[in-house]
Amino acid sequence: MTTSELTRAEIRRPAQKRSRARFEAILDGAERLLDTLPPSAISIHAIAAEVGISPPSIYHFFPEPHLVFSALAERYLKRFEEGVLTEVPGDIESWQDLQTLQYRAGQAWFNAHPAARQVLLGGPAWSSDIRAQDLDSNFVMAGRSIEVMTQKFIMPEIPDLPDRLVEVIVINDAIWSLSIHRHGLITDAMEEQARRARIAYSRTFLPEYLPLRTDASSPS
Repeated sequence: MTTSELTRAEIRRPAQKRSRARFEAILDGAERLLDTLPPSAISIHAIAAEVGISPPSIYHFFPEPHLVFSALAERYLKRFEEGVLTEVPGDIESWQDLQTLQYRAGQAWFNAHPAARQVLLGGPAWSSDIRAQDLDSNFVMAGRSIEVMTQKFIMPEIPDLPDRLVEVIVINDAIWSLSIHRHGLITDAMEEQARRARIAYSRTFLPEYLPLRTDASSPS
């Protein structure tokens, strides 16, 4: 098992319906606190007071406080993967425009979810486990991006394309994190800086022009 998997294995995940409801209520309470507080200001006792249960009830599921944020990271990454880049846009004519549309959808998602911003793009608040989860999710999103590109464009053979697209995500996230540190949000101005960085790096492995497919179907 990886370090990330070992860390998450420490979380005691309930099987019974009532216990699962309490488990999710704890995460909901931590999420509400994150809307206005940094992770460093949130303790098990603060979460217990927010949810209305005893601290030992939280420690039963999360033996260490950081495991609450690890579980929240799982929640947010799953929601992000399910909620962003789920459809192939019909009016896109270049990979540059497709990439911009994808990332601006991500910008809108993070700006609408302050707790997710704190947990996933909060810089110093990241644990090594959350960072590992985020990198694993990057590979999921890179694979999805390749699927969309392949449906829209005639793609050449590009060595290690998933790795290159993960690197684009990492470059982007660094600029988004800086925006959150400075402004509390991913501002349009900082997203524009991220867009320039993404496209500049992508041009090192993607041709400037990719021919469109004649239909919207996947290649046979």
